[in-house]
Amino acid sequence: MPEEAQSRVAPANRDADLTTTQLIIVTGGRLALVAAFRIIYPLQPFLTGELGIDLRTVSALITVQLAASMLSPIGGALADTRGERATMSGGLALFASGTLLCALSPSFLAFLIGYVLIGLAVALYQPAGQAYLASRTPYTRRGWVLGVFETSWALGALLGVAPLMQVVQATQRSAPVFWILLVASLVSLALVQTLLPDGQRRAPNEMHRVEWRELRTPGALLALLFMALTLCAYDLIQIVQAPWLHETLAMNEAQLGQLFALAGIGELAGSLGVALAGDRLGIRRSTAVGFLLAAICVAALPFAGQNLALLLPTFLFLYLTFEYAIVASFPLVSAVAPTARATMLALSTASTGAGRVVASLVAPSLWLTYGIGWTTGVAAAILGVSLFCLLAVRPQE
Repeated sequence: MPEEAQSRVAPANRDADLTTTQLIIVTGGRLALVAAFRIIYPLQPFLTGELGIDLRTVSALITVQLAASMLSPIGGALADTRGERATMSGGLALFASGTLLCALSPSFLAFLIGYVLIGLAVALYQPAGQAYLASRTPYTRRGWVLGVFETSWALGALLGVAPLMQVVQATQRSAPVFWILLVASLVSLALVQTLLPDGQRRAPNEMHRVEWRELRTPGALLALLFMALTLCAYDLIQIVQAPWLHETLAMNEAQLGQLFALAGIGELAGSLGVALAGDRLGIRRSTAVGFLLAAICVAALPFAGQNLALLLPTFLFLYLTFEYAIVASFPLVSAVAPTARATMLALSTASTGAGRVVASLVAPSLWLTYGIGWTTGVAAAILGVSLFCLLAVRPQE
């Protein structure tokens, strides 16, 4: 029997059915955020020169934005109690403030504060956006909707990071990148405010109560551990790949941007794969197979990284399988605690942030001390442990 048939029938949605326009607006807002969030990874080697700091110091920018994103339970609670659109708007306002700060004052302190604000923006926007879409879509169609939403992660690399890194290569400055991101944030905020209906507006005395008991069940806790381990493994690779390839293959900023575009193509294929086939193949099965294949690609990276002809297909398949598995896991997490959906999704974002913070603290020293072989080996082992957690998680709707 398919896993969805074993789940309880989902309650009727309290909001109107999701429209294509709403899906595009919510996804577009996250795309702008993702571009800012992800560009700091390939930008690290350039910033060490522009800001006059070393790799361990510049990696603190990644740490602070990830640490700030761990406050996503606040975003989830606000979405559950005050409304999803208002929470998304707050996130986009913080995003605009962070990019403005980075654009106006390209110093390490300005970047540090700016990326704290960008991390907070993710903490508010992501769980609210996921909850907005999930609450207007039945579980049997949620793979499609959240798969489309997650294309923003891939498109953020393909349409955001890659061309923005070309701007850095052409101008030899980082400030123009953040002016462009500021404009994108303001456009997204205007669209959310003017074109996105808010079906959850409540008076203060009508605030929805979060069912915290559902968030303390073994299935919910294992789902959160699974997300933390998965993204810890993911960022162990993400954080060191730009300096590793800069050193091994002498890649410049434009070439690193092109490599991230290739990653974006793989991620886009993975997200669309979930959207088109995830519901039919089964969410848990899709997630497990995806992470197994991703672990194999991670283990192969040190060998492929010695030759560009081998690196490109390995890199493409790594990001395709990783993205497919990560995106396939979101519908599952959204169904673990249906009466506290936004809060559960927010806790999952916090869990991924915790895993990524650990990776950001460990990855530079692990790579600098032991090399890429140990780094990828640890990442593959963590993925193996996360799969055991996944197999114990069951949807509750």
